[in-house]
Amino acid sequence: MACGKKQLRRMLKFVAMLKENRYPNCKSFVKRLQDEDYYESKDMQCTEKTIHRDIVALKKEFDAPIEYDYYRHGYYLSNHGWDFPCPPVFDEHEMLASVLGARISEDIFPEPLRTSIRKSVDFQLTTNNPDFLDSAILDALVISSGLNVSINPDVFNCIFEAWKTHKAVLISYVSASEKKSSRLIEPHVLAFKDSAWFIRAYCLKENATRTFALHRMETAEMTDKTFVPDHEIIRSVGDCGPFEYDEIRNVTIRCDETVKRFVTERPVHKTQKLEKLSGGEYLITIESIWEEELIRWLLQQAGRAVILSPRETARKVKAAANKILSAHS
Repeated sequence: MACGKKQLRRMLKFVAMLKENRYPNCKSFVKRLQDEDYYESKDMQCTEKTIHRDIVALKKEFDAPIEYDYYRHGYYLSNHGWDFPCPPVFDEHEMLASVLGARISEDIFPEPLRTSIRKSVDFQLTTNNPDFLDSAILDALVISSGLNVSINPDVFNCIFEAWKTHKAVLISYVSASEKKSSRLIEPHVLAFKDSAWFIRAYCLKENATRTFALHRMETAEMTDKTFVPDHEIIRSVGDCGPFEYDEIRNVTIRCDETVKRFVTERPVHKTQKLEKLSGGEYLITIESIWEEELIRWLLQQAGRAVILSPRETARKVKAAANKILSAHS
C-alpha cells in the first residue's frame, strides 16, 4: 500500500508514542494533532476514523504488534523490539537543508563517500520531493567550497573507516619534501582545511602527535589494533585546524579603508577589534592568533595592512616578502 507523506508522519508520531508507552487512542491522538496544528501550523488535523485506518495499515502493511489495553484505554506494542520500516519523512525546510548539506558534502568529500551521500539524498527525494525542488532549482544551486587535491578513494575510505571505528592504520606516506616513509598511526581527528583533508594522528613510529595530508598517502591499510580517542588531541584542533602553529598574542595591525571593509565582512580572527585612526587608516587589535596564518594573510594584503606588534612577527613578514621579491626580480 502506498502511503502519503501526511499519513507517514502521523504513523511516525503514533509509533513514537507507542514506543514511549504512552497508550494513545484515536481520540487522544487526534487531540494531540489538533494542538500541534494550533501551535506549530503542521497541517496534520484529521478524524478519529483516519487514525483507526492508520492503525489498521500499521498492523497489516508493517506487521506492527499493536494491541489495545482496555484498562488504560489505549494502544501499546506487545513487542518493543519491532521497528517501523518507514523511510524518513521531511517537511520542505528539512528537505532543503538535506539537499544543501549534500551539495556541500559532494564538493568537499572524495569518493566513495561522495557517491554514498548523493545516493542517500536521492533516496530521500523519492519519498520527500517538495514542489519547489525541481530540476531547475537544483541545477541553479551551485556550491564551490573547494576540494582542490586528488585523493585515492581507497585511501580515503580506509582512513575514514579507521577514524570512525578507532582502528590503527598502516600508511605509506610522501612528505612535502618528497621523503617516503611507512608509519602506523592512530587517526584521532579528521579535518578539512584549506581545500584539503588531513588527519591528526598519533604516530606510533615517532611516539608523537602528527598531522598527515590524505592526498600524500600512497596506500593505507587498516589493522586490528584499536585505540581510545584522545580528547587532548581532539581539543588541540582549533581555529588553525590540524596544524601546529605558534600562537602570538596582543597583535596590532594598521590598515587602510579597503582592508577595513574586507575584515569587517571576513574577520582576520574572531577576537579582532577595529579602531579608526587619523588620515583614513584603521587599527586592528587581536588578542591571540596563529602566527603562520597571520603571516600568510599579511602577505596577501600587498602592503595595505602593516603589523606593528609583535616586532618579531613583523621581521618574519619582512623576511618572507624579501624572499618573494628576490625570487621575482
